[in-house]
Amino acid sequence: MSHAPKRACDQCHTLKEKCRRPSATTSCERCDRLNQTCKTTRNVAKPGRIPRVARKLSYNLPTSLGSVSHNAKTLDLFSSQNTPYPRLYLPFDKGLSSNPALFPELDQSERHFLNLMKDIVAPSPLHKYLIGPSFHEEHHHLFVQNLLRPAPTPILKDATLACTAVLLGEQYGQYTKTSVEVGHRRAALAVSGLRSLQIYKEQDLVTALVVGVSMVTFAMHVADGQSFLISRYTLTLVKPAYRTLLDMDSGIMDFLMCLVSTETFECLLKSELPTIRIGEHDRHNVVDRYLGLSSSLFAHFYDICEAGHLIKLTGGRMDSEMVERLDTIQGSLARWQPSPSPETLERFIQSEIVGMLAQAEILRLAALLIVHRIRHPSRQRDKEALQLSSAIIAKIDKVLQETGRSIPCTAFPYMVACFEVAGTEARAAVISKIHEVVTFSRQWQLQVARSLSSVWNARDRGDQIYWFNLGDYIRMNTHGLV
Repeated sequence: MSHAPKRACDQCHTLKEKCRRPSATTSCERCDRLNQTCKTTRNVAKPGRIPRVARKLSYNLPTSLGSVSHNAKTLDLFSSQNTPYPRLYLPFDKGLSSNPALFPELDQSERHFLNLMKDIVAPSPLHKYLIGPSFHEEHHHLFVQNLLRPAPTPILKDATLACTAVLLGEQYGQYTKTSVEVGHRRAALAVSGLRSLQIYKEQDLVTALVVGVSMVTFAMHVADGQSFLISRYTLTLVKPAYRTLLDMDSGIMDFLMCLVSTETFECLLKSELPTIRIGEHDRHNVVDRYLGLSSSLFAHFYDICEAGHLIKLTGGRMDSEMVERLDTIQGSLARWQPSPSPETLERFIQSEIVGMLAQAEILRLAALLIVHRIRHPSRQRDKEALQLSSAIIAKIDKVLQETGRSIPCTAFPYMVACFEVAGTEARAAVISKIHEVVTFSRQWQLQVARSLSSVWNARDRGDQIYWFNLGDYIRMNTHGLV
């Protein structure tokens, strides 16, 4: 009588599925059903618990994802890069890069990029976007697990490769010609796939959000990347299923909030209306991996955008109804505070809680500053604006000194605060700190510096800048604001 093998095959082990097969020499039921190669080649694990500091995500990626047509129609969202790129020779490790059977349609460099991104032992370029280390492993798990489904969508692979290529290129300090080519080619395919994606089931929502966030990340790292258009398109796609998203895993809503913040920050500068209004209680007692305790503030940001948009449509007219509306928003912001339960915060370390509370206060102060500037253009009531500006900059400086890292989603408040800074010495000081505060990408650092310069030059000329036409002074280049 034969006995079932004690070890599961690699695919069942990866997905934590029960491996059913009569002997070690036959394929299991699951691999037969999915037409996958059934094998057990992973090393035998040593007994005992793996130390957390040395743990990797032991994912074996599936053997086939299906072919993708490279002749697919694409959106012209990414300009070609004509600048010569220095060659950077990265060490190719084992795993994906040495096994052509995994993702056979990928070349060696693409497998190498994907292999590096799935490894949480090396410092990950994803970590700087998260509110704290408590989310590191969960984020990587979600990032990779979408590629491990039995029938993964091709655009998930394209989006992941495009995002990975630019993230690793920036982490190593320079881009190779290969990383640029891989990134742009895969991004064009992913955006084309996103345009043709239709929402039929919950997994389609997950696919749309993961691809949207990946493409926004890619766009924020390249010249002329249209992150605002990508975030807006993705949010429009999933908006009819918003209530469904609220009932899904909170990590999926984190992806939605990433897109909401990208679109909302730019809508604030352009005085345009965001796609989705996040209700004040929609994310009650939730800690967002990007926005910490600040999700409910985006209901008020939406209201600010709406007020600014209405004023823009009327050419700056401020009637009594608008004054009352702004009073209501300002009062709500004055009363707003994060209110997580003690149980919610138990799983976070002290430095993470400090960062979350600081992030919430910085975003709240930025909202108050914008409301003030909607009411009063530059050169009017500048003293109150400068007080709010100084409070934001001081808060950011304090957190940098205490934690040694920037807070996610505070680059936009920093820029809004710095608009108010006057004097050559003071402006030089805030410019010198951009690389510490704005850590999303070097492209965004350049964009913040250019935007500040444009507004400062206009103010020095004596222009009276109204908030509803602020976008006319900023060379936006349609980059998102994170």
